[in-house]
Amino acid sequence: MPDPHLSNPPQTLDEARTQIEQLWDVVGQLESITSDLKAQNEELVEQVRELNERMGKSSRNSSRPPSSDSTSQRANRKKKPKSTKRKGAQPGHEKHERPLVPESDVDQIQRYFPTAACGCGGSIFVDPEPRCRHQVFDIPVVRFSVIEHQLFGGQCNGCGKHHCAQTPDSVPSGQMGPNLVALIAHLSGRYHLSIRNIQDYLVEHWQLHFSLGAISQAQAKATSALGDPYRQIGDFVRQQPVAHADETRHFRGNECRWLWSLVCVQACYFLTQASRGKEAADRLLGEFTGYLVTDDYVGYNRVPENRRQLCWPHLIRKFIDIAGRVSNGGKIGRRLLLLAHAVIRTRHRWQDQLIDEAVYYRRMQRLRRSFHQTLERGARLRIDGRTKRQCQHLLKRESMCWTFLKDHRIPLDNNSAERALRPYVIWRKLSFATQSYQGDQFRPLILSIVGTAQRIGISSYQFIRIACHQSMIEGEVKVRFPFDAPRLATS
Repeated sequence: MPDPHLSNPPQTLDEARTQIEQLWDVVGQLESITSDLKAQNEELVEQVRELNERMGKSSRNSSRPPSSDSTSQRANRKKKPKSTKRKGAQPGHEKHERPLVPESDVDQIQRYFPTAACGCGGSIFVDPEPRCRHQVFDIPVVRFSVIEHQLFGGQCNGCGKHHCAQTPDSVPSGQMGPNLVALIAHLSGRYHLSIRNIQDYLVEHWQLHFSLGAISQAQAKATSALGDPYRQIGDFVRQQPVAHADETRHFRGNECRWLWSLVCVQACYFLTQASRGKEAADRLLGEFTGYLVTDDYVGYNRVPENRRQLCWPHLIRKFIDIAGRVSNGGKIGRRLLLLAHAVIRTRHRWQDQLIDEAVYYRRMQRLRRSFHQTLERGARLRIDGRTKRQCQHLLKRESMCWTFLKDHRIPLDNNSAERALRPYVIWRKLSFATQSYQGDQFRPLILSIVGTAQRIGISSYQFIRIACHQSMIEGEVKVRFPFDAPRLATS
């Protein structure tokens, strides 16, 4: 800092020279201080920018789920314009009604006839067929069934040896039969009931009282029965030409683990693993050799770039984040966002047959060139270092943005995997985390069974019931998913 005596004017030439030298020293000190303050200011400005971006993060510009948005962020969401239509059925709409069940499938028929005589005194001849058929559906009042197995013993009258009957292999070892085990598994995987809620359901609807441990053991039996169909799902998905992959947090007690999903059109396969690393991704993918649609997570880097498609909605959220920045970085983000929307719009117009294939590919190539040029401009930015790094990163992976041009079956988004994970995310919020290895095995298995059954249009409960019956009564599970069969009606 300057010395106070330097403010006094020099009286001689020597004093002036001395004071000038001292002033140069002060200038050097001030330059050093200014340089330090400038560096601190740049660091603080960067911190403020990062904090502002962090506060502005939402499901629209990041990978956060919509449930994590604040009240103000939810209020600022773009709302769909209010429809001018009235609620309910619209005038002139096609009538929808339940078709009548054939008489052969009706449990009971009540016939009603007109009076025998007319008011004029004549007789009434009854039509051979009813003029109106009215069917009423109801749920029967049922009670659980109990089968008691009595084992008798005896004693040899010759040697006195005691003998006792043996339980046949077809008799379940526990107190629950296959239908009850299947119901418990289905209530968990399809309707996301906790073990305690399942316990309450059995009491209220069936007057069955079982402990929490017994219900957990029933889930273990279902896991054993459904093991082969579960492995069938994994093998089937890995053989598909196009699949989607995603992951979400899974907790065993207080330990954070991960639930991975591999999804195709007809099936969804889930796997619980302890980590989110590349080895876990390799175990999920196995021998998969098709096209894989994912987000930008590096765990899937084992898949070659020419067989991997990045999710464009994820890219759009990233571009929205960049577009909110100031200076040239924001301009780059807005340009990338405009191009991304153009890509999706062009794809939709082609799918809706509004443009032919030649126009589609010509427009996509033009958009691809503009996209590449914009990323290059962003990679040359001098001030906005974060935008520069993001553009440089995306330039290295740019080819994975356009893999969909190789095969029309490759979609632009990873919605299939995200939608497949949504039931588990809801289940995770409604119940406690798993507490054991058994729970880690049951959850991905039952989610795979239920999700796959829904995709191919069969009853998930009936499939689970058949598998449990074959496992507990017949000793061998033969039921498999009919992936090669025509699509069945949902029951």
